[in-house]
Amino acid sequence: MLDVAVVGAGPVGAVAAALCARGGRRVEVFEARPAPATDARTLALSHASRELIESAGGWPRSGATPIDSIHVSQKGAPGRTLLSARDQELPALGYTVGFGALTGALAEGLARAGVPVRYGAACEGIALDGEGATLRFASGGEARARLLVLADGGANASRIPGLAFEEKDYGQVAVVARVAADRPHEGRAYERFTPQGPVALLPIEGRYALVYTARPREAERLLDLDDAAFLLSLQDHFGDRAGRFTAVEARASFPLRLRAINVPVALRTAIVGNAAQALHPIAGQGLNLGLRDAATLAELVQPAPEDAIGAPAMLQAYAAARRGDASRGIAFTDFLASVFAEGSLAPSWGRGLALTLLDLLPPARRALAQRMIHGAAR
Repeated sequence: MLDVAVVGAGPVGAVAAALCARGGRRVEVFEARPAPATDARTLALSHASRELIESAGGWPRSGATPIDSIHVSQKGAPGRTLLSARDQELPALGYTVGFGALTGALAEGLARAGVPVRYGAACEGIALDGEGATLRFASGGEARARLLVLADGGANASRIPGLAFEEKDYGQVAVVARVAADRPHEGRAYERFTPQGPVALLPIEGRYALVYTARPREAERLLDLDDAAFLLSLQDHFGDRAGRFTAVEARASFPLRLRAINVPVALRTAIVGNAAQALHPIAGQGLNLGLRDAATLAELVQPAPEDAIGAPAMLQAYAAARRGDASRGIAFTDFLASVFAEGSLAPSWGRGLALTLLDLLPPARRALAQRMIHGAAR
């Protein structure tokens, strides 16, 4: 019997597996995809998340771009602030890295740690009892573990009795792309709030990763534009703080919804990352929150006696330890998405005043940056 079976080989699942495996624990990872992911998504990670991933042996040797500062403003109204790594006495507030580069580095780290990753292991059934969890795969194989960790984005939650999701549809779509500008980014990210929703530019190598929030019809229009027309529309919408946009590639879109599980544990089961909470991308909190799920779970698994792994006391301790950070992270992103959304009752001058006060009060600015880097206190 395994000590821990992790379903999902994404960043959160891989980090959970690597950290839980310390001390000789028998851990395996099961991934439905036939091979490591190679998609071109850009991930935003806090400095604390980088340290956590490094401790798990999975930080990419190249391709990560430091975020030295974050410029926050709102369109058509006063108010702006600048968060900087210098204020935090850190080398960077965070980093951007390609999804494929990060998952590839984590897969190498798992291999060095002797943790098997079983690709093409699509889960077909889960049976839970007081002693452990049994996974059945479409291939006909089975695996049994004292603790099951679902890090699969929620794909198998319906197989666990008692689990359900609360969802909120923001009625918006995120248009994502890579864009180039005629001015070096110098490690600066931008979060610009507009009447249609936030627009984020994240430095990634010599370009920016764009996250452009829009209503569904506007998102369709943006995707249908040719490159030149798209750049003109983006320039008009965002302004020239980052310079003039000169090129765009890899446009795509996805709907924006908040989804949170009713309870992050079940019999012999812990739910982590996007399987437990999928957040609005505003302020880039989702993946960082999920990595803290993984770290907290591993802190409980590593020192536990074998017969305590996956037992009710451990799962209750995990749920209690994550309750504050998870609920506040969900509330924080939902508040930002709502207060700066189209039709928000919050007046633009009030939002502008808040941004101005942040800019004038270094302790408040540092507190916000600390919240974004480390999450809510336990």
